[in-house]
Amino acid sequence: MRTRRFRLEEGGPKRLELSWRGNYEELRATVDGVQVGQSQGKSALRHGELWRLPDGSRLGVRLHQGGLQLLLVEHEGRPVPGSLGHPMTWVRGAAYGLLLACFVLLLRDYVLMLVRAEQLGGARPVLPFVLSGVIGLAGLVTLRLPRVGLIAGVLLVPLKLFTAAMQWTGAGLRISPMDVALWSLVLLYPLLTALYMMRYAPTVEGATRSES
Repeated sequence: MRTRRFRLEEGGPKRLELSWRGNYEELRATVDGVQVGQSQGKSALRHGELWRLPDGSRLGVRLHQGGLQLLLVEHEGRPVPGSLGHPMTWVRGAAYGLLLACFVLLLRDYVLMLVRAEQLGGARPVLPFVLSGVIGLAGLVTLRLPRVGLIAGVLLVPLKLFTAAMQWTGAGLRISPMDVALWSLVLLYPLLTALYMMRYAPTVEGATRSES
């Protein structure tokens, strides 16, 4: 059985525990150690189920299958913090992705700077380090101002990858468009997904939740 614990509200203790077998088979929900609901099968879970908690509030769960398979969990109609239906779950993931990309790109920039300095000599370029650092800054901004940070990341990542794909060879400047396209898809996917979820996050009721 797989198990995950959630807070019912931001900053609260992790009182809710969901457990299931396989691909969301036999889903069970417990709050404070007391079972409050059990899925009536995967078909019922796709349609959405609603369970009453001991305090009279409602817990809704639904297995969303529209491009992304998401287990949506809501308490009183609001997405549970950390669940896949909560836009900030995706925003935080994208922010940490930008910070990780910043670290990897800075390390790459440093190694290439040493290599190129030995091969070509001359001044050491500053622009690659600046772009990598600004990508990390966009990650920090994303945690406070999600849309601003995500849009900045979407613009900065392809620019950084374009400059990273430029290589000086004996024949002059060479650009690898395939590298730009491939790494752009890899790094932009979580950013674009987070932006999408902020605007069109699905709900247990089957509608979309706009955070605009």
